[in-house]
Amino acid sequence: MDRQMEIEEILTSIEEMLEQAKTVPFSDKVLVDREELFDAITDIRLKMPTEIEQSKWVLEEKNRIIVDAQHEAEAKIKEAEEERLKMINEHEVTRKAYQQAEEIVDNAKRVSKEMRMGAKEYADDLLMQIDDQMKQLAGFTNEELSKIAGIIDNRSKEFASVIDQKSRILQQNRKELDIHHD
Repeated sequence: MDRQMEIEEILTSIEEMLEQAKTVPFSDKVLVDREELFDAITDIRLKMPTEIEQSKWVLEEKNRIIVDAQHEAEAKIKEAEEERLKMINEHEVTRKAYQQAEEIVDNAKRVSKEMRMGAKEYADDLLMQIDDQMKQLAGFTNEELSKIAGIIDNRSKEFASVIDQKSRILQQNRKELDIHHD
């Protein structure tokens, strides 16, 4: 299961927690287990850093590919150089050997450059995909947490309003009783 789905499940469980919470008498407010809510938020935070670990792996993989490509290019260049030195010893063959060695060296340099560029492009594509996924995840998480905060804020205002109203009624009832001591 991908991390985004796991986070969505955690957020759904938070919504269920709010829906199933006991209501405060005379109001629409609910009592929520603070630890349970904090645990869910912590779970969400723990799901996000793995994307960062994945991007670190991609960078290490990119560096490994580049180093391997450089070693392979160096080996080909060394091989071409050795071949060129062998062929120089022969008079008529020397010219052809030099030409072939230069072509091999040029080809090895070109292949090395292409491999480095390909590795960099591959790593860049992976990093861009991971960045997009992390942005989507952050947007989704912020959106859901904002919704939850809005629900809690609205319900606390409603509760305060009900308490205020009940208090005014009680004060009015006491005034109506208005017991005078003579």
